[in-house]
Amino acid sequence: MTLDRKWQIAEPPPPGFRLDLGFLGSGVRGTLPARLLWNRGVRTDADVAGYFSSGLDDFLDPNALPDMEKAVERIHQAIAGGETVGVFGDFDVDGLTGTAIMLRAIRSLGGKAVPYIPNRETDGHGLSNQAIDSFSGAGVSLITTVDTGSTAVDEISYAKTLGIDTVVTDHHLIETDRPAAVAIVNPHVGSEGSENSVDYSGAGVAFKLAQALYKVAGAPFPEELLPLAALGTIADIVPLVSENRALVREGLRVLGQTDLPGLRALLDISRAPGASGRPTAELISFYVAPRLNAPGRMGDAEPSLQILSTDDVSEARALADRLDADNTKRRSLSEKAWEHATTQFDVNSDDPIVAVNCDGFPMGLLGPLAGRLNELTGKPAIAYQHVNGFARASCRSNTVLDLHAALSTHSDKFERFGGHARAAGFSIKDEMLADLLDDLRKHAAWGALGAPAVPTLHADAEVRLEDLTVSTWNFVSAMEPFGEANREPVLITYGAVPLDVRTVGVGGKHLKISFDADGRRIDSIGFGLGDRELGTGAVDIVFQLRSEVWRGKTRHQLGLRDIRPAQG
Repeated sequence: MTLDRKWQIAEPPPPGFRLDLGFLGSGVRGTLPARLLWNRGVRTDADVAGYFSSGLDDFLDPNALPDMEKAVERIHQAIAGGETVGVFGDFDVDGLTGTAIMLRAIRSLGGKAVPYIPNRETDGHGLSNQAIDSFSGAGVSLITTVDTGSTAVDEISYAKTLGIDTVVTDHHLIETDRPAAVAIVNPHVGSEGSENSVDYSGAGVAFKLAQALYKVAGAPFPEELLPLAALGTIADIVPLVSENRALVREGLRVLGQTDLPGLRALLDISRAPGASGRPTAELISFYVAPRLNAPGRMGDAEPSLQILSTDDVSEARALADRLDADNTKRRSLSEKAWEHATTQFDVNSDDPIVAVNCDGFPMGLLGPLAGRLNELTGKPAIAYQHVNGFARASCRSNTVLDLHAALSTHSDKFERFGGHARAAGFSIKDEMLADLLDDLRKHAAWGALGAPAVPTLHADAEVRLEDLTVSTWNFVSAMEPFGEANREPVLITYGAVPLDVRTVGVGGKHLKISFDADGRRIDSIGFGLGDRELGTGAVDIVFQLRSEVWRGKTRHQLGLRDIRPAQG
């Protein structure tokens, strides 16, 4: 199932715009490098220096975060006093890596720590009294949350009645009264309007706390924890600017040579045979993170935390095999869920939202399914299922509808509700779902007035294939890491001449084409584009520049995002 997409090229920089890129080598020439940087807000030579800077000097003082000194003092008190610290995380990659950071930090500084990761199906998101009771039974006197806790007012009060203190580390907005925690280390608390605030992931906040703990203890900078922070930052799709960019850049550097057996086993099983080189954000996003997410999406995320926490090589390899098998099962179920969903809507419908029923599938598949529906149609998408009298849903939106604002008008009707403008989830009584969906349709229809009728692919520039050289690929590689607020460059070529075309993969799902570039041959791969009708002539293509190291040699190719018969 495909839907035509509009192609839009970004406005070029003003005439005469130049940047000093000489330090990157003599091969960097032409206007394309400066245009790519302009599109990412790099406007001066000072911006260039900051964008391409490297090293640990870019890390900020962790004590700039609110309540950091209080949190460090209480955790060091627990370590010194032989208290058991309970680390409560979340079942996604951000929460899992942040939990592993805290476990490793506390234990390496001589403390005792026990984890609790909720079960998606039975516990849901957030700190619960059930988890607190479990901690209490384990002798915990201090709970440290990761990626959650800012709104756990009742739960933190309950912990207090049991004699348990709580330190919250989180990055979500506080929409309730402030919990009675010893400390709330959250960049969004009291930082509104601050130019120096960083939009950390949950793992990023946990890393900053670990950084502060090591600093006060007089221990070396926790470089081995950087890959964990990088994984969480990439997976949570926070903006890769400021310190987040440094966290990911340095984390990927360390990941390529990590001694942590779980991370090494994950890399080995996630890469194609023969592939090597420094890990990229793409590798994490599309191959490592899905494997870490898979057990939690199927129900129990415990194996994912174990592989991030273990120091045993044999156990790490066994766990990697388990995660890989779970991911294969998840992919199979995801395809069945997709086939089930596609029978419930028409891509050409005037309905301003897409809402599909997913009864019988694991709850953890609903979010990715809603995201896929949103990407296909460009419309807000809701995937829901009925369980014990309630409709549980995951939602993904476009830039037109603020999901959180629209759903907030019904906050008194929800059993559970949370999220932000582009992604949200809720649980509501079955009989209230239809009215809620109708109201979302009204919000989406109002917001869509004047909005694009079809999804839009945004590109940086139009290029000729013959102008692409090895230095072009190298420059794009130097722009990494890519992610939110630093998107991988997207280019357009009109009238590209195919030399050969074939489909690959199960059912011919993917497309492989070689193009002529003034006598040179440039290979390309288009995932999910195998069903395109291309005719026999030239084609227009939207693509990214892909580099991979395979058996010690670097291969350059185009990663096709869209393709159509040439229209000019």
